[in-house]
Amino acid sequence: MSRSSTIVRGIAVMATSAALAGCATGGSRPSSTAAGPPTYEEAQAAAEKAAQAARERSRGMTFEQFEAATYKEPFPGGKYIVNGDTPIVDSKHLREFFEKQVQQEPAPVAGSLIVNQVGGLDTIWNSTEKYTLTYCVSTEFGPHHDQVVTDIAAATQAWEQVADVRYTHVEAQDASCTASNQNVVFDVRPVDVGGQYLARAFFPNEPRSTRNVLIDKTSFELNPGDKLQLTGILRHELGHTIGFRHEHTRPESGTCFEDNNWRPLTDYDPFSVMHYPQCNGTQTGDLVITSSDATGASSLYGAPGGGGGGGGGAPCTGCTLYSG
Repeated sequence: MSRSSTIVRGIAVMATSAALAGCATGGSRPSSTAAGPPTYEEAQAAAEKAAQAARERSRGMTFEQFEAATYKEPFPGGKYIVNGDTPIVDSKHLREFFEKQVQQEPAPVAGSLIVNQVGGLDTIWNSTEKYTLTYCVSTEFGPHHDQVVTDIAAATQAWEQVADVRYTHVEAQDASCTASNQNVVFDVRPVDVGGQYLARAFFPNEPRSTRNVLIDKTSFELNPGDKLQLTGILRHELGHTIGFRHEHTRPESGTCFEDNNWRPLTDYDPFSVMHYPQCNGTQTGDLVITSSDATGASSLYGAPGGGGGGGGGAPCTGCTLYSG
């Protein structure tokens, strides 16, 4: 079996904690009828039914049981991983996730790329910082260092071609590329998590110590002839670094519900670079940025080279602009 055919353990394995939070794999899209595909209302109802069933399964758990069942990265400073590739920094924040997203009924969100929110406000880079997204690539990648440099450059360029953001590789910091390096906005480092995820990233509101793009060694074991490759994985992960959530948490996907801490930017896009294929996505594993992704990204940060306030062109209503 090829690595890309096991994409459920690919972009990110659907960890036990994610399944308990309503992001179980294997869910099915609401059935089409002779009259056509399911309506939005039918898809939303099916997603809520699946999420409700998951919440019911987890409500009998204590937090201690939930924490024990949640994957935690096995290295100093390792985070808890939920929703496949979403890191939670410590036990305190995991408890908040458990109480607010696992045990409580989430408030409904009208469906429509989606941006992450905290306290009802968008988590995005401000109009200055979006041009200074500096990073280092650890020399600890060894023989894979050049590949990572090339692939992340291709992934950053893909986002720069659709939104007014700018990533810069600071090569001089590669030899000291750690989470404590204050000379870059984020670090790119290798980890060995046994395939729990291929890579994971962060959202703009996180502090420097937790702004990391971590790449598991299994990312270098992908079959060269398969569509799923490191460049695509990094396109997906870099979407998180500028604030974008998993597209499949929207009710239209009919499965893999995560939470309602997001705001719609475009219509639902099952082909989105932010949509897991195994969650009723219809892209085939290459994880490319779609025209809908491009529309959402430019609406938040402005068109490439456009400048402007908020995060981009037009002022961003209801946004919190995060600094370092």
